[in-house]
Amino acid sequence: MHSNNSGFLAVLLGPDGAGKTTLTAQMKSLAPEWRFTSLQPEDLYPIERLECYNWALRTHPREYVKHMAPMVRASFFMHIIALEWEYHIRPALAEDRIVFCDSYWYRAAVKEFIHNPTAASMLDGITDMLPEPDLVVWLDVPLEEAWRRNGTPTVFEVAGDEPTYPAFADFQQKVLDDLHDQVKGIPQMVLDGRTAVAELARSAVDRVRMVAGNQGADLADSLRMRR
Repeated sequence: MHSNNSGFLAVLLGPDGAGKTTLTAQMKSLAPEWRFTSLQPEDLYPIERLECYNWALRTHPREYVKHMAPMVRASFFMHIIALEWEYHIRPALAEDRIVFCDSYWYRAAVKEFIHNPTAASMLDGITDMLPEPDLVVWLDVPLEEAWRRNGTPTVFEVAGDEPTYPAFADFQQKVLDDLHDQVKGIPQMVLDGRTAVAELARSAVDRVRMVAGNQGADLADSLRMRR
């Protein structure tokens, strides 16, 4: 449960190409009272009185991140994780709202430990300060399907520099294995990502609302995914 004991935080996880962004976009119209967020620039910015960061809306940070030195790169991810929590997630939870977060800090941190091992331990400090979500929602899609949907992968979605399916599958499986380790003990549910997105969005909203309305009940435990 949250340290501030209010609101409900659900985190969406799945491989790159699973359709997390598409699903979230569909859910927004079904649950306008929720707060939807991610580490993407269009969800982080603009921030009132922090207009100095609005450059990220014009130029995607990944164009800069891939050229950053290890410590600068890790500190950049610390920065955007802190922005997401302090200016988006925490205020919405304080208003007792449901927050539906694409990946939270998990994917960014796990990927950094693979791509940037010399400095990624810097992330431990900030992630240790953040509360666990109330629910993890897995968007389950076979890696072959995720590869087809994803198109040409970026350097952040593969192991090494080759944008091939073996490199994609190897990296995505490592990330998924680490993610499962990170969220052990947190109530979880699984969505079949091959379902039509409109139907999937309705199911996701209904099921999250059901769990949020039964915080502390056995229902959340019954949704825990066993690997």
